[in-house]
Amino acid sequence: MRLMLDSNVYDSLLADRDLLEQVKRAIHVGRLELLTTHVQQDELSRIVQPAKRDALQSLPITFVRVATSGAAWDVSKWDDAEWGDDSGRIEKMVGGNSKHIEDALISATADAKANVLVTNEKRLAGMVGRAGFGVEVWSVAQLAEWLRKSA
Repeated sequence: MRLMLDSNVYDSLLADRDLLEQVKRAIHVGRLELLTTHVQQDELSRIVQPAKRDALQSLPITFVRVATSGAAWDVSKWDDAEWGDDSGRIEKMVGGNSKHIEDALISATADAKANVLVTNEKRLAGMVGRAGFGVEVWSVAQLAEWLRKSA
């Protein structure tokens, strides 16, 4: 199973050691692959509290870094982005509100490269559906349930 985590899920992993251990075990035995992009890492690097930022950036799990599926001015790192999202889905998800561009890039990448996008934001799940992305969206509770059942 290939999962993309929204940046806010890193907080859940840090707060719930049991969940973190289940994720680590699933990765270790090959049941789970966690994808990340520069966008999540950029969001984490902007956390103001140094201790929290460092803890989140050094979670003891292995992520596979992938290029974003799409690019946006002033957000994308051009060497870490793939061009050519002609579908307009990223623009549809952003809906003219540039505050949503990072979520749109994470979601588009999850849609192209993962089976599931995990987020704590109910709003994001709705935006993904309205934009026409086909990726499944799970809550952290759904991730925990999948880990429990697949162990």
